[in-house]
Amino acid sequence: MKPQIHLIIALQGPEPSEAELTFLNRVRPAGVILFGRNLIGVKQISTLIKAIGDTAGAPTIWIDQEGGRVQRLRDPLTRYPSPYQFAVLARTDPIRAERLLFTAGRLCGEELGALGIGVNCAPVLDIREAEADPVIGDRAFGSHFSEVIMNATSWLHGFRQTGVMPIGKHFPGHGAALADSHHALPVLDKSIKAMEKWELNPFRAVLPHLPGIMTAHLALSRVDDGVPATWSRTLLHKLLRQKWRYPGVIVSDALEMKALHGTMEERARLAMMAGCDLLLCCTGRMEDNEAVIEGIARATKAMDAQEVEASRRRVRHVLAPYRLQPGSIRRLLKDPGYRKRRQQVEAVAEEVFALDPTIPLA
Repeated sequence: MKPQIHLIIALQGPEPSEAELTFLNRVRPAGVILFGRNLIGVKQISTLIKAIGDTAGAPTIWIDQEGGRVQRLRDPLTRYPSPYQFAVLARTDPIRAERLLFTAGRLCGEELGALGIGVNCAPVLDIREAEADPVIGDRAFGSHFSEVIMNATSWLHGFRQTGVMPIGKHFPGHGAALADSHHALPVLDKSIKAMEKWELNPFRAVLPHLPGIMTAHLALSRVDDGVPATWSRTLLHKLLRQKWRYPGVIVSDALEMKALHGTMEERARLAMMAGCDLLLCCTGRMEDNEAVIEGIARATKAMDAQEVEASRRRVRHVLAPYRLQPGSIRRLLKDPGYRKRRQQVEAVAEEVFALDPTIPLA
């Protein structure tokens, strides 16, 4: 079987099963994304990542490490403020906020890199909106696009120094949604022109700093007959690729989310044909992975051959620098400079009791 370079999968538990290792060696996906169910402690995480890396193709390792509610890696690593806490601080002390955002981004990348995690599905570029579903809420860097641009860019300046790949999300903007796309399809009654005046501004401004961008399972009622953005060729191909000339990879949000309908095969086929380069399948079920592979195959047979090859080249080129080898996380944890930076960031962090809304659906 040819390497499945469009596929990102998840595992069931804290160590790969024989079936999963066999699958990784046979299929050679582009990446493996880690969730709380895979993570126990730094020693176990290092062992898990090494086991994945020893398989054929050595896939990139992915994670969601936004800060606040969505923070897969916790103790003994940094307790990060939510992005919105930085926005609140920036309104009264912008210089300190900018410095702390840079430091938080750098810390995040240092910790991930030391573990061998090469890709972080962050930052969130959605705008926090009053009256919206709380799925975004304090995951946003602000309540105005100018705040999101300023704060996310400061965080990215620190993060990009570490050699770990950021992925901005959730294009074209999930902040105003009245539904959580993990459970239902949000629909905004907006045109692209209306989105360009508000939601799309952070994405357009921050794109030069982003090797990857993640789609939202959110529909614009006036675009492509209201299909989800993940399946919208108007948004992904015509806007991102042709109008904005975006050269990075476009990543689907998790295909199993209930905002989408149909089989996993059909979901994958439609996402590929719309313009996604990488597809996230996060259930950990082999039958779902196989269905996504079949959907990719059906899509690539129907697509223009030059477009398929361009997508493959993008994936190979963009992901190549982020196949990291695990370093020494324990050495990092003892480093005086790291410890000082960490203390500065944790001083503004609050305890997080709210439920993480991004835990994969069963």
